Amino acid sequence: MASEQYPHIGGYPSELEGMSRTLALVASMWTFSGCAVNQDISPPADEGVITQLDSGPTVVSLPPNGTSMTGINLFSLPPNGISLNGLDPTGFGTSGQPIGISVSGPPLTGAGMVGSMWTGRLSSGGTVGLRVDAAIQGTGSNVDVWSYQISAELGGGWKPLCLDHAGNPSFADSVPGTWNLGQGVAGGGSYHPESSQFSLACKGSSIAKCVELGYKPWAGYDPQLAACVRAMRADYCGDGTPYTVNGTFINIFDDAGIVADAIDWVPEAVWTPAGAACVSKKKNTRFDQLTTTPPCYPHAVKPEKSCGTAFVGDEVIITELAPQ
Repeated sequence: MASEQYPHIGGYPSELEGMSRTLALVASMWTFSGCAVNQDISPPADEGVITQLDSGPTVVSLPPNGTSMTGINLFSLPPNGISLNGLDPTGFGTSGQPIGISVSGPPLTGAGMVGSMWTGRLSSGGTVGLRVDAAIQGTGSNVDVWSYQISAELGGGWKPLCLDHAGNPSFADSVPGTWNLGQGVAGGGSYHPESSQFSLACKGSSIAKCVELGYKPWAGYDPQLAACVRAMRADYCGDGTPYTVNGTFINIFDDAGIVADAIDWVPEAVWTPAGAACVSKKKNTRFDQLTTTPPCYPHAVKPEKSCGTAFVGDEVIITELAPQ
């Protein structure tokens, strides 16, 4: 997949550059398939980001925002449920020379990473070999983000970590630090930017989408990134468990002005890196559309009349839902 075929992979279409910093309405999905932005393959109508233009709201076709944090596909690696927890900070180039990750930007940066080899750490305690196969640079506000097609050495061969809707190899972003990928456990879904390892996130996964909205650790937005991933996945309890429904759009904005609030929707919740701090009303939440209520509601996460109207303390992200 050549860059001239997909000129806006890694960012937003050139005619829409920078608009994500005005308003983002993100469709949260119950199922996920990691994928790259593709002008030739249109996603379903209930997927995408709405951005406020002078002429009115416009839907920008982007990958589905799944409940998966990374979208990494280890389909050939038993047992089921094993995950890629992080990558070692030193890889090897095509001639065998050691390569260190960047400390002033995304861990993997530049076209020179193509052909390099890295070691991934698995939740089982084992390791997996990873190879960078292709690179594409982002555009506009994401010119600092490089995305890569990466293959893993699985089952005696090389298989892609990320797939698009058609099952073809797709791209991943690299992000400093690691996440706890557990669900329903203490610490599940937590972000650890201090880790010496780094993470990969398929295009369209919660982590990649939050990074591309502007919540970049190398720019000092660790708390916003951590809270954004919680908010995207509707991880109210902060234990890694998502509570969302396919096709639900959310308005998301932050305390730092990276993504501004430019639409009058109904406040849903205020988010910290540890999960939701409060919700406005149960009927204004995404979990109200499910048959399961998060166990933290209404005790640890309480309904509050003023929830979603201001940022206090470590609250850095607010989500809103469309009026019913």
